[in-house]
Amino acid sequence: MQAVNLPMPVVPEAVLVPDAKWLDEAKKEAARYLEGIAARLRDEGIRVRTLLDERPPADAILHVATREEVDLIVMSTHGRGGFSRLLMGSVAESVFRATSRTVMLVKPERLAATAVKDEDWYLHIP
Repeated sequence: MQAVNLPMPVVPEAVLVPDAKWLDEAKKEAARYLEGIAARLRDEGIRVRTLLDERPPADAILHVATREEVDLIVMSTHGRGGFSRLLMGSVAESVFRATSRTVMLVKPERLAATAVKDEDWYLHIP
């Protein structure tokens, strides 16, 4: 599922009114993103259905979970903390606190740092 939202205004008191072209492009981009993920899962034999929603992310997740009567909500976290989390809020936390359904939070994979030999750092031009 992908929620399509307006960007946050620079000034909190400001109100952003999207034009139809911006919203249409945001929906198309979200659909492409979801379809890319869905295609990889389908290649693995997993049944997938994608949904687009214009509600704020937490509201969209809770709405679909109720409508579809899901038993489990699985969410990936961005791993934000501190000031960043305070400004952006936490969709996962909002969903977790607002539902009586089981919620599983999954941390995104971090790429492991690997040692590189010194000679690998040089560019060789034939």
